Amino acid sequence: MAQYQERHALRRKWNVIAEVLRRGLDFKFIWYRFRWNWVADHDLVLDAPLNLDIELTEACNLACVMCVHGTTGVPITGRLDVKLGRKLLDQAAEMGVCSVKFNWRGEPALHTGLESLVAYAKKVGIMEVQINTNGIPYTEKRIEKLIDAGIDRIIVSIDGASKKSYEAIRVGSDWNRLIKNVKLIHEIRTSKGQAKPFIRIQMVHMKENAHEVEQFVDMWKDIADDISIKDVSNRGQGSGLFAGNQIATGRRRCNQPWQRMVVARDGKVFPCCSDWDRSYEIGDARETSLTDIWHGRKMEDLRDINRQARLDEEDLCRNCIVETSYEWRKMTADELAAHEHDKAAGVSDEGRFIRADKINAIGKVQ
Repeated sequence: MAQYQERHALRRKWNVIAEVLRRGLDFKFIWYRFRWNWVADHDLVLDAPLNLDIELTEACNLACVMCVHGTTGVPITGRLDVKLGRKLLDQAAEMGVCSVKFNWRGEPALHTGLESLVAYAKKVGIMEVQINTNGIPYTEKRIEKLIDAGIDRIIVSIDGASKKSYEAIRVGSDWNRLIKNVKLIHEIRTSKGQAKPFIRIQMVHMKENAHEVEQFVDMWKDIADDISIKDVSNRGQGSGLFAGNQIATGRRRCNQPWQRMVVARDGKVFPCCSDWDRSYEIGDARETSLTDIWHGRKMEDLRDINRQARLDEEDLCRNCIVETSYEWRKMTADELAAHEHDKAAGVSDEGRFIRADKINAIGKVQ
């Protein structure tokens, strides 16, 4: 296999078609989604990124085992100034940005201005406004306000199909409150007779929940418009949580430098969602326009790194957590044995994904 194979991939393709149909054949939306991968495949730098991630805060109310919030921690946290957020949205709309996602490294619901920024984004004409959330810091009233603000997509990260596994992975969470809140999103949307927000439920597949994949799909199939299950990546906690059977064998052009930019809550701009360490700053939105940053030298340098297949030479890209920047295949029995041997011996893979050149040689594995 050349590309990463996600679980239930065929079902997810149908979900995309179903969403387009529920939107009423919005051709602007279809054109936006068509270009999502096409721009990178054809090396087309648009006038604006298709998506702009705007971080509301890097703080989080949970300490998940596969996240820096649960391992090293995040030493400095703050909140996006609402005036800066509106300035960014004005620029995004003027540039022609199709999608805005209000988060990056933290939980967006911890920002009290979330709903007002969603409403402002829709007011200035952003086609798709979305968030990733753990689903916990909400009340029924706040969920209704968020839906009334016009949010298009809510992506809820759950990572378990039982109270025991979920609360062990998402440390500090509350299973019963999560279930209640997700159901409320669906119920309030239904009561208003709306197609949106589209609800995506996602799970990071790892050794703690590997036995619950089918149960997870079954429990959410009547509520979620989309269900995503991907293997855990290494965000500094090592590879001991890994439970998949795919292995990265090489690098390929990453789509993100053609698709998106990320604005941290302090206005600093980064090229992709995987730069959690903020190692490759490409500009400051408080001083420079988003257009100039998007077409700036540092962003173009990163595209050149991808064009020339030099990803392993750049610190940002070398240990990337974006699966589309790798070539993939299934592990052999020997490679699976080698990986289990390494885990038992306490040897941690240095890469963000399990890579063929990082597995310990125990005889047959080269």
